[in-house]
Amino acid sequence: MPSNTNQPECPVKLVPNTLGKQLGLTVCWVKEHQFASLAFSNVKNHHASQRKQPAPGAGSRPPAVDIQHFDVDLVLEEPTIRSMVSECGRLFYQLQQLRYGLTGRQTQTIDFVDQSLRYRTIVRQALEKLNRLLNELSQTEAQEDHAPSYHTLKSYQDLVALFYSIECTWHLLEFLLLDSNNSTTIVAPLLEWIRHHYPTPALDAAELLSSGRQIDLPENYWSVVKALILQGQTTIARALLRLHVAADTQSFSTVDQLLHSFPIYTVYGGLSVHKFRSQWNCWTSNVRTLLATGHFADEPNLEELLRLVTGDRQAWKQQLSSSGGAWYEHFPGFLLYTDSTCKYYELPEHVNEWMELFREAHSLSTGTSNNTLLDNLVLAVMENDLIKLLHQIQQLPDNGWFAVHLVDLLYHAGQLDLGRSRLPDEDATGEGASVEDGLVDNGKLMRESLLYEFGTILMTHRTLWQLGMDYLEFSNTLGLGAREVLLGRIPLRNEREALKVFAVARKNGYRGIATEVCKVQSRRYLALKRYGSALDWANKSGDGGCISEVANIFLEYYCNHGELLCEETIANLDSEMFLSSRLMFLKKYHDFRKYYRDQAYASAAELLVSLMDSKIMPSYFWPCLMSDAIPLLEFKEPIIPSKETLIILEHLQLDLVPMLQRRQQQRKSAETSSGSMPGQEGTNASTASQDVADEMALVPKFASNLLNNCTEDLIKMLRLACARNLSRALIIENTIST
Repeated sequence: MPSNTNQPECPVKLVPNTLGKQLGLTVCWVKEHQFASLAFSNVKNHHASQRKQPAPGAGSRPPAVDIQHFDVDLVLEEPTIRSMVSECGRLFYQLQQLRYGLTGRQTQTIDFVDQSLRYRTIVRQALEKLNRLLNELSQTEAQEDHAPSYHTLKSYQDLVALFYSIECTWHLLEFLLLDSNNSTTIVAPLLEWIRHHYPTPALDAAELLSSGRQIDLPENYWSVVKALILQGQTTIARALLRLHVAADTQSFSTVDQLLHSFPIYTVYGGLSVHKFRSQWNCWTSNVRTLLATGHFADEPNLEELLRLVTGDRQAWKQQLSSSGGAWYEHFPGFLLYTDSTCKYYELPEHVNEWMELFREAHSLSTGTSNNTLLDNLVLAVMENDLIKLLHQIQQLPDNGWFAVHLVDLLYHAGQLDLGRSRLPDEDATGEGASVEDGLVDNGKLMRESLLYEFGTILMTHRTLWQLGMDYLEFSNTLGLGAREVLLGRIPLRNEREALKVFAVARKNGYRGIATEVCKVQSRRYLALKRYGSALDWANKSGDGGCISEVANIFLEYYCNHGELLCEETIANLDSEMFLSSRLMFLKKYHDFRKYYRDQAYASAAELLVSLMDSKIMPSYFWPCLMSDAIPLLEFKEPIIPSKETLIILEHLQLDLVPMLQRRQQQRKSAETSSGSMPGQEGTNASTASQDVADEMALVPKFASNLLNNCTEDLIKMLRLACARNLSRALIIENTIST
């Protein structure tokens, strides 16, 4: 069996792992498109005993275990390609909306040829940008150390070749499969396709025509005329012949008349296929008679042109042997001169005949093939072998981009007929199965599988994950579940990315992910001491625990420094404060301080007492709240009534005093445990610490705390202030005005 010269070489990756040289390497998957390698020795393997096991000496550190991560190589990372992928992604989403009636209107008829043309336009624009960059790199010969690895000249050449092959194949499929108007005849669109992708003969002819008469003098004159004939451009070839210096001779006039009367089949020409073939046979018989009689013996170039036009295989073989190019470059012209009424289902037979002629011209054996990637793709299309084509496009190094969009277009256009198969009942469930009589549509399954694979690849990229969400949305049930899982794995490198993930999670109803994003951002800003942003993100999360955690930081800071953080942020809290009792207390305490600064002492006192009597105050805040009550109790004219004063005394005796006692007991237990044997008094100290868990659990991690300064002097001052205020309040309240 001859070797396949087009088989891509397997890339080799060197892993810098010192320990792996001694023990060997193992590989394990980390996530969908990422795996890791590390040193590993399998003791069950008989080769493991032969390896040298590392034995660190006394006092030396064990050898380092290196773990290398390998991720999928994304061609889509190149900026121009990334822009193309984004534009095509938006076009893909619009197509799905139209197809499934998601735009607020009913499902409507879609022009799939127009959709395909819009896709190809985006690809052509990207190719133009890549060619410009390629030319710039060729001229400047940019150094590799000043540019990323994918900016190398070879990388751009590979990208241009890859996406040119994609666009060329897409164009061919566009009029062969998607365009229903070309279902009757395909020769005319094939000629247009080859002229579009091989415009050199037409450009050379335009250059010759611009020079006027005597254009037979350039050496490439006859080669240009023959190239035009090979591409079926007889009209331009006649224009060149009429400008020849011998154009007035009988031979040139006869050839001009013959080319002018050359029959071309069109669907709307008014002739049936049978009548056209009769006309064609009559025309070719006339030309062959003229050639046989030696009418053009004095003009061998004209004679060769007429032999090509009549489909003479020997003449075509001679031209193919002397000219290079792809095998399909002159095939549409040959088809025009041999069977211009060819239908698409008849194309494979003509392709096989042409390939035999092409191999004979280039002295190639049947098993030998020098076809490029594009050659094989075009051959699969013209052989009408859709399965072979789909297999080849999935092997393209484009991360599955072309396969996804082509299969999606063919599926919606009803051209993805891959038959049906029977699957087990557990596999044939869900929306994507489309089960009918126990059979599933292979085309639908393939489309959903490609959407899932491509969507998961995009979800691993930091700038393309939003597109991945769109592709997974129209995948199968597994893809819909993968959206939520993969969205939660997106790294949040900055606030901008966090806002994007948060917005997408909210839009799709992923409340758990939205909450986690807010928690991560809140903790990140707490670490950066940006407390206002931390509180905003905590409120967005809607999680009471997270909000309470941030609110505790504000209260703890106040306990230690006597200053309330981010008062403007707290003042602007509205309904968010009801998400957490601790946040509500923070807001109410801020209002108390505001009343106090505005000298609204009566309102401040009323709010302070209500906070003491509420169930939302953290226990560690009692010293602060009681200290705030002292100035209000010392007013000459009492602003706190006797009833409220009794409430303060009650909380003083039932909350603050026990706290002080437990605090003192804890200190004594700690001192005792430090001088006792381990395992004896230490157990009692742990029990004592557990008794005050509520007070100490939320004590801030600051250097000092007001709780530490809660002494008996503070309690005495409070009792004295309450007694004075109570006596004044009772006198005023029990005095009858006259």
